[in-house]
Order: sequence, then structure tokens, then C-alpha cells
Amino acid sequence: MTAGLDDRQRDPSAPLPVALAAIAAGAIGGALLVNHQPGVNWLVVAGAVSVAVVAGWGRARPAHLLVFGALSLAFVSTALHTATEWQLAVNLLVAVGLASLAVVPASTWPELLVAGGAVWLRAPGAIAWVLRMRRRITSEHASRTLPLARGLALGGFLLLVFGTLFVSADEAFAELADRVLVTPDVSLGLLPLRLVVAGVVTVFAAALASFAPALGVGRGGPVTWISDIRTTIGGDRRMHLGRTEWVTALVMLDVLFALFVMVQITVLFGGREHVLETSGLTFAQYARSGFFQLVAVAALTLVVIGFFARYARRTGSRDDRLLKILGGVLVVLTLIVLASALRRLALYEEVFGLTRLRVAVHATIFWLTGMFCMVSIAGVRMNTRWLPRGIVIFSSLALLAFTVVRPDALIAEHNVGRFERTGKVDVSYLAGLSADAAPALARLPEPERSCALVSLRHELMEPDSLWALNFARDTARETLSATPESASALENCPTR
Repeated sequence: MTAGLDDRQRDPSAPLPVALAAIAAGAIGGALLVNHQPGVNWLVVAGAVSVAVVAGWGRARPAHLLVFGALSLAFVSTALHTATEWQLAVNLLVAVGLASLAVVPASTWPELLVAGGAVWLRAPGAIAWVLRMRRRITSEHASRTLPLARGLALGGFLLLVFGTLFVSADEAFAELADRVLVTPDVSLGLLPLRLVVAGVVTVFAAALASFAPALGVGRGGPVTWISDIRTTIGGDRRMHLGRTEWVTALVMLDVLFALFVMVQITVLFGGREHVLETSGLTFAQYARSGFFQLVAVAALTLVVIGFFARYARRTGSRDDRLLKILGGVLVVLTLIVLASALRRLALYEEVFGLTRLRVAVHATIFWLTGMFCMVSIAGVRMNTRWLPRGIVIFSSLALLAFTVVRPDALIAEHNVGRFERTGKVDVSYLAGLSADAAPALARLPEPERSCALVSLRHELMEPDSLWALNFARDTARETLSATPESASALENCPTR
């Protein structure tokens, strides 16, 4: 058994169904990802890659494959929901990392960090793995493949004949066909890019499939590397802090946090007048000052708690209980610090409105709050083995929720409401938002409305093909078609 496994690892060759599925995924990616905006095409390509992975893994359904694979597909599907390009770029990177985690059974922090890029570390081997598929082509494979090829050719011919008749018979069907059967641009300018994208998707799909245990990789790669490194440096030996050391340090930190929180309580409940009277700063200056430092304090506190949980020497239940109490006090005080930071941000937004950065900071604060809750649960249970994977899953769900909210739409809603209350609005900033913001921007009066929507009118002038279907862009087009544009207002637009 071992000898057979070693032979496959020394001379890997992809099974024909897996190799063909990976190549097909690459062809679909080259056709649909180039010269199309993000939309349903992302989901189609992800589905094609999933077919290759399923072909490689067969009936094996480990928990990490199902959980992280589902999260990866969820991130890809956000291309249907939002039109914010920077957010879609982040989601695509996260989806690729989660797909890599899906095929590698990593559980510790070092394993997870390496496993997030394991698919690309596996890429050179995956290329050779696919190229050697000819060694696995037997007469049995050929006897199954040739009938399929003939069936596809016959089916394609029949689709062409009957499809042409249906298109000529019905205008609605003809319009649908125009959106589906987009003629690919085969000019020399895009053909090399299509080939590159096709190659990358093929290698990605093959690398994911090659991690299937039945194909000779299994727990290889990152998990084995980390285990070997630990063995080389002497196993799990590490320095521990004595009881006096960690108790003293935690008590001092708790006292410092308590003093700071006592000052912040008056800020949280004192209101605008108290801020102006006690700080010597303007309202906006106080709200802005120290905000990022407070967020950094909260993030560093997570590191400190993790450090003491790992390196504090505990000899009995008394030490465990003491660590829980001191760490719990620090967690509660840190949550109050986060509340203070959130309050400062809210005060600043009352004066200057909402931006992408401020929305992202809001999300970061809520994410940190969730992280502290998870750490608290792990501390109470005195079990942290689930924490690394739990944090990755929680962070992924938090980012998905951030995408579902659609920050650009939230920013537009907030700033349009602020304009209705105060008459103040930064039209030049709103004009740079994505199509997600169009419904809210259409509520602005003239001339602000035409100025805020002029860029989107130009960007969304041409309809998307069905492969680039995106609900946010379609909704924006409907909004723009129902919203008149004022030529006189455009004469004085700051973004004209």
C-alpha cells in the first residue's frame, strides 16, 4: 500500500476525468472572465472548478472540504449581488484562499497560514500532473470518451439548427440568445489574455483536485511541512511564564485599562457639550483624535490574551480560575474601549458624513467584538483547539455580511439622509460610488442628482451580456432610465 502511494507521488498522473474537467474549467474561465464584468460568469467558472474537485475527491466529503468550499462559493456568488469592484476583488482573493483551505486539513495557526496558499504551492506539480494524463489513457477510457465526444458534436449540430429556427420565430427568444451567445473577441489583443486566464484556472482546478487523499497527496504539503519543522526544532518545547510573572503583568494591564475606561465613561454619556468643555478641542477634532489608537489597542489585546493563554504556566484549577478572571476583566474593559472608539466615529460622521473608510472601520470594530466573544468562550471552556478554524469561519461570515450590506449603498443612503437634514453633501465623492448607490442617489434633488449620477450613466450605458448578469447593475440601469437628467445641472457639476 505504501509502495503504491510512493509511486504515485514520484510519478503523478491525473485520472482522465479529472484532467478533462480541469481543462474544461480553464476553457470556460478564458471565455467568460475576459472582457466581461463580474457577474454570473464568476459563479459558472466556480461551478466548473467544483466539478473538477468533485471528480478528484469522489465520495470523500471531509468537513473542511464542505465548510470552506461552501464559504468559497458564497464569496464568488457576491458577484451577483454587488457592483463595487474593490469589494469584489477582495472577495475573489478570499474565495481563492478558502478554496485552498477546503482541500487541506489544516487546524493550527501555522497550518492555516500556509494552507491558505497551498494551492499555488502545489501548482508546479499540478501542471505536470495534468500533462501526464496521457499515461492514464487506456482503451477503456477511450471507449468511454469517444462516444461522449460524438454525442456532444451531434447535440451541438442539433442545437444550431433548432436554435436558429427559434431565434427567427420569436423576438424575445432572439434577444435572450443575443445576451447568451456573445461573440467572443478573438483579436490578438485579447486572445493571449484568454489563454493565460484559461491556463491559470486549469492549474487552479487541477491543484485543488490533486489534494484528494485517494490521488496520493492527502495530508501532504503544508500539514506535513509544519509537522516536520516542529520535529526538527524539538517538538512542542517552549518557555513558560511563572505564576508571579503573568499575574503581575495582567493585574497591571487591567488597572491601566480600568483607569482609561473611567475617563471614557464620561465621554460616552456626556454628549457634545461635555466634550467641548473638557477636551479643549473642537467636536470633530476630538472625535477624530485617538480613534485608530483605540482600535489598535483592541487588536493588540487579542494578541496579549493569546500570549498569556499559551505561555502562562498553570499548575492547577486555582491558576486556571485566576487566569480566567484576569483575562475576563481585560476582555470586558477592551469591549468598553471599542464602544468608545465607535462613539468617536459616530460623532465624526455627524459632522462629515459616511465614507468607505468609515464603513470599513465600523465593520472592523464589530469584527473585533466578535473575536473577543470567541476568545472569551474558548477561555471559559479552556479549549482552544477549535479557535483557529472558528476564527477563519467567523471572519469569512463577517466579510460576507459586510458584502451583503453593500457599503456603497449604505454610504449613499446615509449621506442623502444627511443632506435632507442639513443641506450638506459632497457630490464629487458620491459620484465616485458604484452602481450599488444609484437608487439612493436618485432621491437627491437637482442639480445634485444629475451631478451624482453622471458617471454611472456613462458607465452603465451598454447592457451586460447574460454571462455578466449582476442584480445591482441591472437595478441601477432601471433607476437611471426612470430618472431624468438635467442638462442645465450638468453645466456646473464638480465631476463634469
